[in-house]
Amino acid sequence: MASYRSIRNALLAAVLLGIPVLLLRSAAQEPQGLSGFDRAVRRVGAPLEAGVSYAAGSVGRFFERWVLQARLQEDNEELEADNRKLRLELRALSAVEDENKELRRSLQMREKVPEDMIAAEISGVEQSPFFRVVKLQIDRGDAFVRPGMAVIADAGVVGRIDRADEHHADVMLLTDPRSKVAVEVARTRAPGILAGEDEDTCTVLIPSDFPVQVGDIIQTSGVDELFPRGQPVGHVVRVEEVANDQQKVHVVPAVRFDRLDMVWVVLASAPPPDPAADQTRKPPQAAGLGPLR
Repeated sequence: MASYRSIRNALLAAVLLGIPVLLLRSAAQEPQGLSGFDRAVRRVGAPLEAGVSYAAGSVGRFFERWVLQARLQEDNEELEADNRKLRLELRALSAVEDENKELRRSLQMREKVPEDMIAAEISGVEQSPFFRVVKLQIDRGDAFVRPGMAVIADAGVVGRIDRADEHHADVMLLTDPRSKVAVEVARTRAPGILAGEDEDTCTVLIPSDFPVQVGDIIQTSGVDELFPRGQPVGHVVRVEEVANDQQKVHVVPAVRFDRLDMVWVVLASAPPPDPAADQTRKPPQAAGLGPLR
């Protein structure tokens, strides 16, 4: 049984090795010099040769697509890496742009407000169940600020320092019912005390002798020596007559508390103007000396 298998395997190997040899032999000869055996080998081997060529071509195309796909994957990974790098650079440029905006705002605030101030960033926000901001927290502690100090932004008045600990301070907003700010109508200079009413608006009582219109700008009057004079507080949205010849004016704050990222704390009021600042002063004459004659 073992010898039969050996003979069979030897014959199969001889056939498999002989067929290519015969095909090569017939392919190497000129068509005019082919014998009948060689022509028969060509006729029999032509389909086999075509099948082998097709299979080899298919395998070659498969590997070509595989290599191309691998290269495309490498190119895709490089593009993704470049994209990540560009996104990081764009984020850095955006941070620089935001910093430049903050610096410009700082310069503008310094030009508009003569009082001594310190900048602070918003470090926390407290919201109501209706997602309205009711309290802010800044990153300045009791080493820099104290309760009662005014807090303003480039858009206008924010509120006052409510309490301060070692690292942070809470800001009581204009809309807080405990808030009181001395204000005036910018158009008529009608004075009043602005009080917080709810999460959206404030109210101020104005004598009926001073007509108030919807859209009028309310600004700080400075009489409380807390907020710098002329800072925007808000605009009038509704006016209603009340008893004792008073108008109850409803005001929407000028500052969007939910969009703040930086505020200013007023540390000290500006000194009063010097009435003699514009007068020309003569230099003092040295003792014991007089003008040359």
